[in-house]
Amino acid sequence: MTCKLYTTLLFIFLFSLESQANIGLIPPPSDTTKIDRNSVSGFPIAYFTPETDWAFGAVGVYAFRLKGMKDDSRPSQISLAGAYTLNNQILFYVPFQIFWKNARWNWYGEIGYYRYNYFYYGIGNDTRAEDEEVYDVNYPRLKLNALYRVYPKIYAGIKYWYDGYDIVKIEDDGLLAETRPLGVEGGRISGFGGAVNYDDRDNLFSTATGTFAEVGFLLSRAATGSNYDFSKYTADYRRFISIGADKKSVLALNAYAEFSTGDVPFYQLAFLGGSRRMRGYVDGQYRDRHYAATQAEYRFPIFWRFGGVVFASTGGVGSEVSDIPGNLRFAAGGGLRLLLNEQEGINIRADYGIGEEGSTGFYLTIGEAF
Repeated sequence: MTCKLYTTLLFIFLFSLESQANIGLIPPPSDTTKIDRNSVSGFPIAYFTPETDWAFGAVGVYAFRLKGMKDDSRPSQISLAGAYTLNNQILFYVPFQIFWKNARWNWYGEIGYYRYNYFYYGIGNDTRAEDEEVYDVNYPRLKLNALYRVYPKIYAGIKYWYDGYDIVKIEDDGLLAETRPLGVEGGRISGFGGAVNYDDRDNLFSTATGTFAEVGFLLSRAATGSNYDFSKYTADYRRFISIGADKKSVLALNAYAEFSTGDVPFYQLAFLGGSRRMRGYVDGQYRDRHYAATQAEYRFPIFWRFGGVVFASTGGVGSEVSDIPGNLRFAAGGGLRLLLNEQEGINIRADYGIGEEGSTGFYLTIGEAF
């Protein structure tokens, strides 16, 4: 497999040091965020990816506490972000997280519109780097989650996901045109599901101790307005352990699994690779119905606000769950961290991952991989 360098450059110029953002991810304030009951901030963004070329935009953040919430409670947040790329792409999204009734309710989600493109190599474990192609899509997105605190640190509730996927361009001589996988003509994804999570992490952005665990499912059906009938099940487990004499180093562990049944369009299959799991593989380099991966990362201070990491991961995809153990792939790498916001523990992250058969990836972004 030929080398594939997947590079993301993100430069953020802050009008407010209280807020940080990454394109596609605007993290909610942590429990310790110190803001007035109402706070507004904004900043421009610029970044580069192979899919977009240079992109420019802006982010605005409104943080607030609803009536009855204590001044030291976790604040709610509504953000507004938009970007335009030199590839004539548009990204517009409004992520939000709202706490009310003394944080017994946690509502979060995203409203957005994207004119974007993605890599495609085929489906399964026998894809080839030389078959890489790019397809262009336009889609509105609506993601809603309503969770209720059923026990200290445990939330459970329902979720809804809508994507109106319009594939506007594929390569005439590419795999999509040749193989015509399910979903090549686009279509609506509309489904309801549920989720349960447990979270006792000490910090949302740069965790030193604690556990996060979540299981969820999504049922996409014609009865809910979807063009495809399928089900998706996910499980995500993260454990963080402070180690060393000074307890300033962290061993971070993560296990993730995603399983799908029914008529799954190719763009809703599980993807292996990207900037967060299996670093070193292009996002979507391998995709199939089922996916499982584990990763471990050792984070340690160097000096001043600089830190370092080493990481390793293994994972695989398969059309059957039993196919995964025989098709595991491995990746490893390292990186540097620069503490951007000391109060919130938010880092600039620079990682370089190496997969098998010459697959590599470089990632420069905001926030930890998990």
